Amino acid sequence: MNCPALLSKDFPPTAFNPRKINRRIQILPSMTQQTIVRALLIAAALGILCCTAMAVTVSPDWTYKGQATVRSVSISGDGGLIAAGGDDAKTTLIGPGGAVQWQKGAAAALGAVSIAPDGSAVGAGGSDNRVYLYDVNGDLRWSTVLPTRIYGVGVADGGAYVAVGGSDDRVHLFDGTGASAWSYMTGDDVLAAAITPDAGLIAAGSNDDRVYLFDQTGKLLWSRVLFANVLAVALSPDGNYVAAGSADTKVYLYDRDGTLLWSTPTRGSVSAVSVSEGGEWIAAGSLDQNAYLFDRNGLVIWNQAIGTSVRGAAISADGTHLAFGGDDNLVRTFTVESPVQTTTVSTTVPTTTGIETGALSIASSPSGAEIYLDNRYMGITPLTLQDLAPGNYAVFLQRQGFEPWTGNVSVSAGATVTVNATLNPTAPTETTPTEAAATPFAALGAAAIAAAVLLLRRR
Repeated sequence: MNCPALLSKDFPPTAFNPRKINRRIQILPSMTQQTIVRALLIAAALGILCCTAMAVTVSPDWTYKGQATVRSVSISGDGGLIAAGGDDAKTTLIGPGGAVQWQKGAAAALGAVSIAPDGSAVGAGGSDNRVYLYDVNGDLRWSTVLPTRIYGVGVADGGAYVAVGGSDDRVHLFDGTGASAWSYMTGDDVLAAAITPDAGLIAAGSNDDRVYLFDQTGKLLWSRVLFANVLAVALSPDGNYVAAGSADTKVYLYDRDGTLLWSTPTRGSVSAVSVSEGGEWIAAGSLDQNAYLFDRNGLVIWNQAIGTSVRGAAISADGTHLAFGGDDNLVRTFTVESPVQTTTVSTTVPTTTGIETGALSIASSPSGAEIYLDNRYMGITPLTLQDLAPGNYAVFLQRQGFEPWTGNVSVSAGATVTVNATLNPTAPTETTPTEAAATPFAALGAAAIAAAVLLLRRR
């Protein structure tokens, strides 16, 4: 379905003031509920009348079986070549029909592979702390060692530039000879990296919950904070769209200026994303064991149960070829037929963020405590966490000089749960009588030894 008036994308998350939100919820609960109900009734009426749907046919193509988990896949712009890498420590280039073109071994598992959009070069990196760049025939152009595990790699046309992210918290850019062009320090491990075909833009996702966008000189154009670790990033070939996948289960799409266009939840951490030309289609893989295809409006137009965690996802520039890799050691490919618009009648009310998710408002006295939700760092108190799936959560608060606070909360759909925690100061450490008494004696002993040394020297 493609019903713009009914999609959550029309109400993207915006900057908010937690105190204002809490005040509104506490004073006007009935008005908020009435507004939600009224919006649902209007949405249902519009859905029953008429919507525009995007009909798309996705057909299985070939499958390649590796020897271990496939953690990353990448596809050339025309869909003719696919690179894959993972726990077998091999970079594999696969051609039409699933025929292996070549394989190159590394010293440890690979975390990322990338093929240049023009198919001329393949990059790879992993736990051996090396970045590799091969030509299309499998000949090594260069490799370089970094003081970090490699989690993300992106290769520009011709292998002219290679973007890299790793456990040293840095985004790196290398030129076509393997020389470092620049590096940028983020707040934590850089888990994903992407680059446009012309190397004009570089995107990165970090364990610090941020999406970053740079120009070719390393200038930071913008960064955006998500609700959890950013596990995947991708750039449309024209550079006008940035997609991100997060541990908060959502796929995000931004425009070139960093404006959030939409975010759509899956049922698990989103470990891989890929974008076609013009942001027309977004492919994603999730740890919920599903492969997804979204349209530019954030609507899921196709998904496939894979039966295992999906670690890699790729889509060709024209959106006609898909590839996914996962824990079952397989690379699966699909062909997408040209979509056509059709008019349909629907009686199904699409899901909306306001009804299917809840919120958690957390404050502490004193404020400034670190918030951990199910052992995942979320921010500093006071903070309101929105778009949480209904269920039970473990809350852990800590601040230096105070005892940690723990509690369990239950989040319900369409409601905000408030947590007000009082942190107790830690008891001051007291010096025991024995320790206090020992100090003077130690000083006297040291003085006696010094005096003895002086007497010996005089003799």
